[in-house]
Amino acid sequence: MANSETEAAPVTPTPVVSHERASPAKLEAEVRTVSQSPIVSALLEAVDAGLLVLNRERQILATNRAPLLENLRHKSRSIGLRPGEFFACPRATEQPLGCGAGEHCLACGTFQAVTQSQAGRRTVEQECLLTSGDGVDGTPLELNVRATQVDIDGKDYTVVSLRDISSEKRRQALERIFFHDILNTLSALSNWTHLLNNSSGERLDRARERVSRLVGQLEREIQLQRTLLEAEQGTLRPHRVAVAPTALLADLRGTFADTQVARQRTLTVEDGCPGVELVTDPVLLGRVLTNMVKNALEATPVGGQVRLWCERENGPNRDGEPAANDALAFHVHNPGEIPPAVAARVFQRSFSTKAGTGHGLGTYSMKLLGERYLGGKVSFTTSAAAGTLFSIRLPLPAAVGAGI
Repeated sequence: MANSETEAAPVTPTPVVSHERASPAKLEAEVRTVSQSPIVSALLEAVDAGLLVLNRERQILATNRAPLLENLRHKSRSIGLRPGEFFACPRATEQPLGCGAGEHCLACGTFQAVTQSQAGRRTVEQECLLTSGDGVDGTPLELNVRATQVDIDGKDYTVVSLRDISSEKRRQALERIFFHDILNTLSALSNWTHLLNNSSGERLDRARERVSRLVGQLEREIQLQRTLLEAEQGTLRPHRVAVAPTALLADLRGTFADTQVARQRTLTVEDGCPGVELVTDPVLLGRVLTNMVKNALEATPVGGQVRLWCERENGPNRDGEPAANDALAFHVHNPGEIPPAVAARVFQRSFSTKAGTGHGLGTYSMKLLGERYLGGKVSFTTSAAAGTLFSIRLPLPAAVGAGI
């Protein structure tokens, strides 16, 4: 194994790589060479992390039987696949040349680690966030990826170590929430409680209102984490009731009144929400919309505006009944653009552009709750000219009338 210095998440451009694959004869010869190597055999037997051995074309020549790989193995035969194809990453099928050929692949930690390791003959370590499988049932993965070059019979091969760090990421997220968000809320609550005990008249009424609101905010923060854990474990049970969309928007307006994230920014809740009933879980939908608004405010510069509104899409059919594709859409807009490399990863668990550790659950939870548990569609568009628009579309039930 080559002596090399380990680099954690180097900030270097991804090397120009070929997306051609080895011929069947070359692939077969390389598999034979690797299988007969005592070094590789010892590695595959001794290491409990997931291990992949790749050729220069980034195709798998051998794997070990680590639980991580066995649990995520989507193909009966892994030989010849690239890592993204092995893990059933949806991005791996976006281009005819497969894993690594798409624009979004440039942001993949596994692709970066492998290509940089091969280009510099050094060990490179990266974090990789991806989804195994497509749609709402895809499995989010958070992996530590370490790529190292191994010399076998005078040729370089790449050994890729994959370690599941999802528990570590979850712990970081919970630590941030409890040591940052909740402590901030408790600090504000303490200040207003002090004012409550030393006020009278209008100041007393205002202090009571703020204390009540902060207690509710604190409860929601804790309940949200419980909801996310239940959602990921599959034990969450939505409680659907008839809801007036205007009431949801009014609650959101109150939630962000005087909050730190909204200071020196304007949240405009637009009028004109359709007079329909939406049968949904108002708590879960409220959390999706809260995260949309919070993210938009955080991305908006001082003096900027975030807009929130809802509209009916497609509308009723000729008989006045909701059509099969009749939906109510909630939209949150801010004027900024999300860079392409970030936009490709917005809904991945633990991905965040914010400094420090423990972020990255907000947009992920939008997708998880909005689609898997509310049956809606969560999406976004972004451009320099039009800004960024996050939306959730929820079907209107055929049994619900047009008015309330």
